[in-house]
Amino acid sequence: MTAGHDSARGAEDAGEYGGMDALMAAITGDPLPADARRDPAFLAEHRAAEADLALLREHLDRLARALTEEPLAEGREDRSPESPAPSEGPAPSPAPAGRPAGGRPRSVTRPAGPSRPPRPGRPSGPRRALRIALGTLAGAAACSLVVGFGWLVTQAGLGADDSAGDAKSAADAGGKSVTPEAAGRPADPERELACSRLVVEGTVVKVQRRQGSSWSRVTLTVTRSYRPAHGPAEVGFLLDGTAEPAPRTGQHVLVRVARGEERASLWSVGDTRVAADRAWIVRALPGSRHTACTPEGGS
Repeated sequence: MTAGHDSARGAEDAGEYGGMDALMAAITGDPLPADARRDPAFLAEHRAAEADLALLREHLDRLARALTEEPLAEGREDRSPESPAPSEGPAPSPAPAGRPAGGRPRSVTRPAGPSRPPRPGRPSGPRRALRIALGTLAGAAACSLVVGFGWLVTQAGLGADDSAGDAKSAADAGGKSVTPEAAGRPADPERELACSRLVVEGTVVKVQRRQGSSWSRVTLTVTRSYRPAHGPAEVGFLLDGTAEPAPRTGQHVLVRVARGEERASLWSVGDTRVAADRAWIVRALPGSRHTACTPEGGS
């Protein structure tokens, strides 16, 4: 463990530099501090946040266009009123006596030219103003949504479970080969968390193969701890050799270890799978506080 991890980092302050986490840095677009650029876990979170924001802006822009644009019909003709072309030749003779004044022809000195048609495909002034207003409102809503979700992820958590049983060693595993679960929401996520002694997200920093065994010991630098809410900066656990993909340094992973166990029963690798498991974990955290770990819910 390096000197930078002397103090435990929990869900509230994990991955922050200069008081700003990866999500807020992606929202504001501010340049990352030098320390943040040297943190692979922070950079991975920052890239994921930028991708989420870009996708959200794209969908909101499509919604704004659908609400404000009027599609042009095929073969649409110019609806501007027809104006008579200026006469060529001599000026018309004066109107005969008794002819209504309204019938007086236009003066040849001020011919009326055709009105300028609106540019095809471009909304009129009021519609364009509405589109701009909706786009601004959509952008503000996107920022509020992302900031709110980030707050929920960092604030939600379980109480520390200091009374968890001692972890089993590789010898205790006794040749059991349990393949870690693939990413996906379990049938009872609240009980799954209640029966967990460790649920963390971070970056793999060390992989030690065990001789004569299919197991490996993996060391993880924690960037976000869900169980317990405030955990150590580094954790270690056993991983079966059948786990896919195989562990290697630099991977962004999310891991679950059951009570009384040292082997991982959940092994999610990569931003996409980690985000999928993070979603159900964050939703299930509040309910797991009031859920008992019954035998059928354990691993």
